[in-house]
This record gives sequence, structure tokens and C-alpha cells, in this order.
Amino acid sequence: MTTPSAMSGRDVTKKKIVLMYVTPPGQDDFFIAMPLGIIYLGAILREAGCDVVCCDERVCSEAEIESYLEKAEILGLSALTPHVNRAMRYAERVKKARPEVITVVGGPHATVDVDTFLDSGVIDYVIGGEAEDTVVDFMEGIDKGRDGVDQIPGIAFDREDGTRLSNPQPPLIKDLDRIPFPAWEMLPFERYAAMNKERLFYIFTSRGCPFRCVFCQKELTGRGFRTRSVDNILDELEEVAKKYTPGNVLFIDELFTCQKKRVYDLCDGIMERGLKLNMSCETRVDMIDYDMAKTMKRAGFNRMYFGVESISQRSLDTLVKDYQADKVVECLKMIRRAGIWSKCFLIVGTPEESMEDINETAKQLRASMPDRVRTSLFNPLTATASFEKYKDRIDPDLVRTEYVDSDRSPYIHENFDTDQLNRIKRDLVEDYEAWYESTPAKMRRFMYRIRYYIENPDEGKARLARAFSFGKVKAPAPISDEGVEI
Repeated sequence: MTTPSAMSGRDVTKKKIVLMYVTPPGQDDFFIAMPLGIIYLGAILREAGCDVVCCDERVCSEAEIESYLEKAEILGLSALTPHVNRAMRYAERVKKARPEVITVVGGPHATVDVDTFLDSGVIDYVIGGEAEDTVVDFMEGIDKGRDGVDQIPGIAFDREDGTRLSNPQPPLIKDLDRIPFPAWEMLPFERYAAMNKERLFYIFTSRGCPFRCVFCQKELTGRGFRTRSVDNILDELEEVAKKYTPGNVLFIDELFTCQKKRVYDLCDGIMERGLKLNMSCETRVDMIDYDMAKTMKRAGFNRMYFGVESISQRSLDTLVKDYQADKVVECLKMIRRAGIWSKCFLIVGTPEESMEDINETAKQLRASMPDRVRTSLFNPLTATASFEKYKDRIDPDLVRTEYVDSDRSPYIHENFDTDQLNRIKRDLVEDYEAWYESTPAKMRRFMYRIRYYIENPDEGKARLARAFSFGKVKAPAPISDEGVEI
């Protein structure tokens, strides 16, 4: 395998490469931002001398998509599990018009389910695993046909004699610093900004997660924890801030706070470089403490997202979350004390879940008091522990068609039908939001704010300055999901 720094000047294909992110418009507009996968590969291929462009169907018109497809001589498709069928329809559309086009698919689902793509008859190659180390090798060998790429780790295709080659995945990339920054300019940032007024920007600083949650696919990034250096992350943040002035930078790491010292060093670096950014991340309730939260708040982290899933111990144990329910309440109260806005993601319809479990979650939500709650149905994705454990209760026709936050799940629940689960899901959020806006809840939040400003007098002064519009505000005001100052 070849590192990106050694790619320039290699004898790569001269074919026009189109990398396409497949997601229907409107599915995730709240979090809409440039997808990193294709623009990382775009940066690597461009450095190697390839003629490459990137396309995200969420921000393209049908005419623009058609133009990309007409130009493609190599079409690379990136699709998550719910969009696999959609990706194959794009491949079929191209193949019908121009059979000579080479179709390639990669990403998490491609890594764990090669046969689905190759059985379709419209996908020529699957590239599994982390493709940054193999994509240029592929583009260097592809003009020689299958014989030119058959030694590449993670490659899969059907030979002319009908047999199927499926090579083992490449080793996980240990030195993440050698991956170039994403080619942001390959996608139209202002279109994303128009759809998401916060000018949301994604950045990753690590790969992998050591925990055992049964619904999580681990085959692509592994169970270890690999990180970029703090200086490398800071350099990217600085470049993003100068080029795009993002309203919110979301760290899309699976587990941002896994290494405590790294978080402190990164926060120190952000403050030392004078970067004034609104930032957010996702983490676990058992992987952050009050001192870390305060430090992150000072650096500009104003939101945190928690995959809580449930606050019933029985459901948490079923999902193998590996923490106690009271830790959820403790953490979310602590995050509010630190002055950080929080959002909880909950799973409804965990195997064998009962109304007793749902009611316990609803009760503990009020004790925890997150600022927002989002629910989804239990969805056993391909190649997860839940898919294997509960396969006797999974409808295979729904596995690749239902979104994680859609109104149906492939899992056939023991205690509820689909309509009941959706009603529970809706009521859980609506009841909590109604309580959150009640006078007692508002008074609790007010007392937390008073305590925060007493413990952080400089923030209190800055808040007064914003309220009365005098003095200079040293940092951007925190923005909630609704665009309201916290």
C-alpha cells in the first residue's frame, strides 16, 4: 500500500472519476453538512493526479446529478445501509446507458455485505475497509482490468469464470495524520449553509470505539481507538475557520472524549491559537466528568450529544451499554451545570422492552433534563451483534430500506406492533417537550443558569454585556438547536 504523501506522479487512470454520496434529499437536513468520506478520497485521488469530482445528491438538482452520471467513466458510490438499494439503482441507470462505465461501491455496508452489491449485476467492484490506502492502487491498476487490481486488500469482484474474489480488508490506518485534509472545495458549501443556517461543518479527530453496543457496526473502523495529533487537528480547525467561518463545528468521532489528556490538550490548543468557534461533539455519559466539561465549555464546546438509548437498566443491559442508568441522570445534570446544551438519542423498541421500561425512561428524562430528545426505533443493522442475535425476529425485506429514525424497523417486537411503537416514540418526545416548557422545569433551568454564572463570573459578565449590548463580546454566543442563545 502507498501513503498519500507518495502518491503524486503515479501512473493512474485518466478516466473521469465521479464520487457520489447517496442519500435522499430531506432525510437528515438538520445535520446536513459536507460528507467527509468522498471528499477525503477526492483529496487523495486529486493529489495522485486523477481527474475526480464529488457529488452529494442532497444538494444537487436532478439535472446536475444526470450531468455527473453522464460524465462518469468510473462511478464511485458511497451508501449507508438504508440507501444501498438506491445506490444500486444509480449504478443500474448508468450501466443501461453506458455499459462500459466502471461502477465501484465502498463504505460501511460495502465492507460487511459484498454479496449484495456483486449479486446485483450492476456493481463491478467493491472496496471494503478504510479505502484511503487502497483507492489510488485501484485507480492505478484499473486500466488493466481485473488482473490489475486483484491483489488490492479489500477488493471484491466477480471473475470472468464466474468465481468471486473477495480479499481481506486492509490493515486499519494507524497514522491518521498522513491523510490529507478533505477537499472541501469539491462540494458547494454554500448550498449546505443555505439548508442549515448554522453553517455546520464536520471534522473527525479519531476512529474506532472500544465499547460493545449491540447495534453498532465495527468492521470499518474497529474496536480500537486511533487518533490524529492535536496539532494536526488544530491546523484543520484553523483552515476551516479562515475559509468558511462555520457557525458550528461538529466533531463526528464515534467517541470524542475517549482519551482525557487529548481532550484537554486540544482545548488548550484551541484557546492558545485564539480560535473562536462554536463546537459540538458526541460522547458517552460515562466518558466525561465535570472538570473536562468545564474545560470544553471554555474552549467553545456549547453542545453535546449522548447516545443514551434508554434510562431503564433492563434495556441498557440488553443493548450492552455497560453503564448504570443512574449514570445518565448524573452526567446530564453535570453537563447542564457546566453550561453546555445537551441532546439525548433514545431507542424505542429494544428487544423485550416493556411499557414499564418506557415509563422509567420518561421519568428519568425529567430528572436528567436534557435540552432535546430524539427517538428512533431499534434497528439491527447488518453485521452487528444485534443482527446475529435477533435474526429470527428480523424481516429481511426491511433491513436495507428502513432508516434508523424511520417509522418502521426490521425487528418484529415481542410486545408492540409498529403503530404502537411509533405512538410510544411520539408520545415520549411530546410529553417531555411539554414538561420541559412547564413553569417548574423553566425554574429549574433558571436556577442552573444562576449557579453557572456564579461559578463562572466572567461568563456572567459576558452574558450581561450581550443582554444590554455594551462592551465587546470575546467569544461567539452559544446557539441552541432552535437558534436561541443559551
